[in-house]
Amino acid sequence: MRRTLTVLLTLVASTVLAPALALPATASAPASAYVRTVTYPGAGAEVTLDHLDRIADTSPAFGDFVERRLTQLWKANDPREKCRTAATMVVKKWRSDGYALISDMGNFAPCPDGGYVQIAVRTDGRWRTPTRLGTQEVYGCRVLERFDVPAAIVPSRTCYDGDAVVSYPR
Repeated sequence: MRRTLTVLLTLVASTVLAPALALPATASAPASAYVRTVTYPGAGAEVTLDHLDRIADTSPAFGDFVERRLTQLWKANDPREKCRTAATMVVKKWRSDGYALISDMGNFAPCPDGGYVQIAVRTDGRWRTPTRLGTQEVYGCRVLERFDVPAAIVPSRTCYDGDAVVSYPR
């Protein structure tokens, strides 16, 4: 009886655990892997070179990226010290899988130069802001699909499909 119970338990355990333990030839993260998301209230966290701490809930790599990008914005617009705080990113949402919605990015007072919506992506371990993912309009569906942008990052979850504004994903 004891041997039968041991054999039965071994068979049940191997049947239940084998699929969970087996990895495909090219192991990758499971589709249901946990994605940590930080959503800032209102328009988002207004970040300048003097207030990088406002996105401390994100990853250190994203914080470093924001600091580099803000420095680039400042230097490209007006490198005078009084314009240092003009470079601004308003981070609305950040995800640990490599996407961030920046609801406004640009140079504002005291040295205004305008702004735009930007989606930042992490590729090959580095954060970047592709030109095609910066806009003052609704995004084009094909652009979002090309970068595999999750719907939760897309403003209003809509995009242009030709001349029509449609739900994203299509």
